[in-house]
Amino acid sequence: MVLEPSRYQDPRTWKMTPAMLRARKPFFKGNMIGLGILGALSVGIYFYTYSFLHKDNDFIDVPIPPIDEKELEQLKREFELERSKRSGN
Repeated sequence: MVLEPSRYQDPRTWKMTPAMLRARKPFFKGNMIGLGILGALSVGIYFYTYSFLHKDNDFIDVPIPPIDEKELEQLKREFELERSKRSGN
């Protein structure tokens, strides 16, 4: 299906004719204000949600048990062994 040329577009370049530009001119300012409001609303909702979801204090009241030196040394050895295996491959 071939697109039929519009009276408001130049058939060779498909650019808007001066009549179309004149017809759209009164609505430009209102459209830009609407675009700004919708954009600001979208960005505001995004940042509100982002800041709300990053308040991760769910486990702040859970105490961390102390660890003795033997367990700490064992964990360090296991960590180094695992790291050396990964870097060796």
